[in-house]
Amino acid sequence: MFKKISESAYGLKNTRILCASAVLAALYVALYALKLQLTPQLRIAFAFIPLALSGWLFGAVPAMLVGAVGDVVGALLFPSGAFFPGFTLTAILSGLIYGLCLYRCKRVLAGAAAAKFLVNMLMNVLLNAYWLSMITGKGYAVYLTSHFIKNIAVLPAEIILLWLIMSFLSSHGIEKMYKSNTKKGLNL
Repeated sequence: MFKKISESAYGLKNTRILCASAVLAALYVALYALKLQLTPQLRIAFAFIPLALSGWLFGAVPAMLVGAVGDVVGALLFPSGAFFPGFTLTAILSGLIYGLCLYRCKRVLAGAAAAKFLVNMLMNVLLNAYWLSMITGKGYAVYLTSHFIKNIAVLPAEIILLWLIMSFLSSHGIEKMYKSNTKKGLNL
């Protein structure tokens, strides 16, 4: 685990990885604004896709940076209430999970399923419900229940979508283009 984190941190010295991370952060911000509002309480977001891709391609450290930058800039450009740093922490920790589960993962579907399950249950359900209960003063159990139902409902679709995108990109050589930039063969 620590080897994956140190490798991904070392990748930040690569200009190509920094530029691609910036593009993924910009895509995160663009998708931050794109939310399907099904009911007043249920909305489906797509910002997890560039965050997961950054974890898959570059590892935990760049994904955490994409999550931090994307969340702050997205909240400033497309506010849906007052800015709360707890949600930025959630995005950073989600990037960590994506990086740990997907970086150099041999079985893409299993990695995508594990990453999405952990992000949905730990970050989206437990942590975001806590942040919302802090902000609103309502009970934690109220948010916990509604977030759990929503995240379980969208989990299969999110896993399949993430797997399809990763498979498509991998079949077009995107993964190999960035995976060759390890400590030993870093092309600056």
